[in-house]
Amino acid sequence: MAAHDASWDIFRSELKHWMELRRYTNKALADAINADADDAGLSAPITEQIIKRWRHSTSPPLQSLKVIGRILGMSNDPAGNAPYDPTYLPRAMGILEAAPEHSELIEAAYRLQSIRAKITDAQSTLASATADEGVVNIVRRAMESGLGAAVLPVFEGPRGYPMHVSDRIDLREPQPDRPAPKPIDHPGLADALQDSFAVVSRRTPRFAVPADAPTPTTLSPWAVQYVGRPRPGIVHRAHDGVPAVVITSVTTTPWTDDVGALVAMVLGYGFTTTRELARELVKDPYRSDHLRNDIHDNFLSAATPTRRVWSHHGSILSGDNPYAPFRDAQGRVTNQLVQICLVEDDACLLHTAQFPPGRLGGGRPVDEVSSEFDELRRQRDTMVARAEELTGNVRVFSLPVTFSPEPDERWLQVFRCTLAVLQIIAGLGIDGDLRDVHDRLVRSDPQVAPQVLRWLADHGAPFVDPRYRTRR
Repeated sequence: MAAHDASWDIFRSELKHWMELRRYTNKALADAINADADDAGLSAPITEQIIKRWRHSTSPPLQSLKVIGRILGMSNDPAGNAPYDPTYLPRAMGILEAAPEHSELIEAAYRLQSIRAKITDAQSTLASATADEGVVNIVRRAMESGLGAAVLPVFEGPRGYPMHVSDRIDLREPQPDRPAPKPIDHPGLADALQDSFAVVSRRTPRFAVPADAPTPTTLSPWAVQYVGRPRPGIVHRAHDGVPAVVITSVTTTPWTDDVGALVAMVLGYGFTTTRELARELVKDPYRSDHLRNDIHDNFLSAATPTRRVWSHHGSILSGDNPYAPFRDAQGRVTNQLVQICLVEDDACLLHTAQFPPGRLGGGRPVDEVSSEFDELRRQRDTMVARAEELTGNVRVFSLPVTFSPEPDERWLQVFRCTLAVLQIIAGLGIDGDLRDVHDRLVRSDPQVAPQVLRWLADHGAPFVDPRYRTRR
């Protein structure tokens, strides 16, 4: 939900009115919000300058709306005499139509992300251009904030099938001795990163540094993905027998998002991740495991999004759900939902323990790695055991994943997992002519789709026409 949306214009108008009515200064409101930072979904303290920007141009995390409304005592009485109404601000902004229960906030985030993806996709006939536009916007916002930005396009894939998979961006202050910039200190930049689904990167810096030097602490590295980013669907109705597909794993090391995105691409379905939906709510996907589990739990039964593939990874064993990640807390799951569980080997888990998502710089201390590694193994083994214990008509399929440090080998594994998922779906008796969908993909996503379809056709994938095979 970008800061320039009409909903945020309403928010700014309401914020100004209620601050003046309750006689709150920018500093007083910032202090009050900071006192309830956890409930507000904040990863860093709010300053009076940030409040000032909220009043004029930028936006807070969605989860903080209830805290702001509670502090200012907002209600449908502009004179402020009515009791505080927690539904007032979300309803005024058009986010909710009823009381903001947790599940409804999740659904609101899902709708907002879907709408944003469709609007972005409609701005250009090329899906790849939407990511390009995101990169341009990030660089522009960085320069407006007085920061430097270096960009490197990344071409990777299985050997012989190169794709433009991402653009990596390094941000830095103009003074070489200044620490790495924090996007939260530059709201316009933070919005641009979020709107582009940018993720923290740990790859080689783009600014010139000695080859044997560690990654400088003065750089803030990001990546805008072409594969693994949320995207709208193409087909207008779900394929019979497969309303939706979910890809789960304990860690991000199997490139779970990429597997999900490629499966969605072939089926013509939309794609989303619980991580990005959580970011819509709290703007910090790396510290939102509980919320991500709630979103996944909601999708499994109560609000399964049709014609969509979603991915879910992290601390996926919710403490209050003995059936996670395969059923919701009441033991329910949507009929015919296809669930794919990527089962990491120990090397995958060890890599994540050493280099957890969102952490920059070197690896963790040995003692810290050991305890984290043990916890990841416990989660994996519990997940496998729960999958084996499932009874009834539950479609859960496990795929083993092995670790490789080389990008081409890791992409090969992503493609093999994608092929295996398509074979599983075909094995359920699902069939369909997707040639028109794939022809459209080749035109709209020329830097990724042709190579994906060519590899799959070369390996006899179902749903992919043989005419995409490599011409010998």
